[in-house]
Amino acid sequence: MDKLVRDLIPEQLAAKGVAAQVSRYDDAAFLEALRAKLVEESVEYYAARDDSEAIAELADLMEVILALAGVHGADEAALNEARQKKLAARGGFHERFRLVIDD
Repeated sequence: MDKLVRDLIPEQLAAKGVAAQVSRYDDAAFLEALRAKLVEESVEYYAARDDSEAIAELADLMEVILALAGVHGADEAALNEARQKKLAARGGFHERFRLVIDD
C-alpha cells in the first residue's frame, strides 16, 4: 500500500505493531495525492449503503476538500465565502431541478 493517509494513522499503526515506512509528500505530489484521494472518497460515497455510511464518507470528502483548499491558499472560511457567493449567484440544489435541453 502506498497512499495518502490521515495524520494519526501512522501513530495508530505503530501502536498496533504494524511496520510501515512514513514519509511526507512534496507540494506537487501532495496536490496529486489529494486529487486522487478526492476521487477515492467520492467513489466510496457513491458506494455507501445507508445514511450512516454516506455521512461518514461525506466527512472524509470534507476533510480532503479542506486540505485541497489549503493547498490553494484558502482556509475553511474563505472556501465557505466562495460557496456563499456561488449560492447567491446561481442558487443551490434545494429545488431539485432537472434540466433537459433538446438538441
